[in-house]
Amino acid sequence: MPPYRVLIAKEVIASLGNCSRREKLLITRLFDELADDPYRAGDYVERDEIGRPIQVLVVGRFALWFWSDHAVKEVKVLDLTSAGR
Repeated sequence: MPPYRVLIAKEVIASLGNCSRREKLLITRLFDELADDPYRAGDYVERDEIGRPIQVLVVGRFALWFWSDHAVKEVKVLDLTSAGR
């Protein structure tokens, strides 16, 4: 199966500025992993305003929020927050 496209919200790109070099490397590698495995489960699941499951992966001191849109073969990265939030 060809990899999915990973679409990253501009707020996530801005949040990368708060990450250490090592954290940036881990997070950007994670984008590639999500493209190759869009069925990957998060560490936990939250629901958005329409009830869609949003996967949340903890990466160091950050939480990466995403969902996979299998109809169009895209992983949508929505947010990067402090994992303690």
